[in-house]
Amino acid sequence: MYRNSYIEVDLDALEANAKYFIEKGGKEVIGVVKANGYGIDALEEVLTLKKAGVSFFAVSSLDEALDLRRNGIEDKILVLGCVPANEMELIRNNGISIVTLSKDFVENTDLRNVKVHLKLDTGMNRIGVEVDEAKQILDLLKEKGAIIEGVMSHFSSADFDEEYSKKQYDLFRNCVLNLNYDFPYIHMSATDASLLIDDDICNAHRIGLGLLGYSSQKAELHPCVKLCSEVSMVKKLNKGETVSYGRHYTSDGEGYLLTIPLGYADGFYRSNTGKKVYCENEYGTIVGSICMDQMMILTSSYHPVGTKIELLGGHIDIEERAAELNTITYELLTSLSDRLTRYYLQNGSIIRKIDPRF
Repeated sequence: MYRNSYIEVDLDALEANAKYFIEKGGKEVIGVVKANGYGIDALEEVLTLKKAGVSFFAVSSLDEALDLRRNGIEDKILVLGCVPANEMELIRNNGISIVTLSKDFVENTDLRNVKVHLKLDTGMNRIGVEVDEAKQILDLLKEKGAIIEGVMSHFSSADFDEEYSKKQYDLFRNCVLNLNYDFPYIHMSATDASLLIDDDICNAHRIGLGLLGYSSQKAELHPCVKLCSEVSMVKKLNKGETVSYGRHYTSDGEGYLLTIPLGYADGFYRSNTGKKVYCENEYGTIVGSICMDQMMILTSSYHPVGTKIELLGGHIDIEERAAELNTITYELLTSLSDRLTRYYLQNGSIIRKIDPRF
């Protein structure tokens, strides 16, 4: 570790969350490890999920899929997003599955021997073919010699709109039944919907954030990510002294000012200024503007250099912090940069570390 700021990932909690979704849903779990495993490292996540019984993974792009292949992952991999039409040979040779981005894409791409999931747009209006085009596209996939591995869709608002989500599911269900095709994989639900919607036609769920222990629905999950740093300097301010750029904080002469080597270049937003962090047995407050590489924290008690600070996770609920910042848990996690060492824990002890830049 080259800076005393890091991410801790509890692999026991990650594995327990995967088993929870496998057992609760009664469906195959497709482990969504896109965006480098939501920031915890996709390969490390895949290796842990395999121990829990997951053998199908989903990523956002072709480069993410190829990176897993390069690291020896031979399990099924589905690219959920756009793939270049001129890379089908590479996709075929690596046994990677893709989705039908659009009618245009299917018509103009060599899909011979490419594993394809027919993606239906049921109201997300992002990618996928229209429901009324589904039969035509399915027939075209057969003509082109594609390996039709699955059919899928995606909910747009399962975290807050159950009524609209059920309308989406009914549209998907009716379309799949009318296609009258024996799809090996039928999947629509991500984390929240898997806990909300009774998707009786589906045989798989795509679980991403839930594997890390987060969901808007009630579930027995275990958050497994923690952002930490360590105190690099301690000082006592006189009344009237100011802190950081812009001099936005003026001391009343009380408490202790702790500096830590973590800032917005690490993906910790400047809007966290004024928010709480956890330091040993008390909560401190981030004061003054958060800098690119450092920030200052005010505490009531003295804490020596080297004291551990929790900024996200642990005593700082990430979902609550996301709500305070008017954003979502996904964004807080995926924003954490490659400057941060990743520590992986089992039975409470560090078993491995990764410095992404090395």
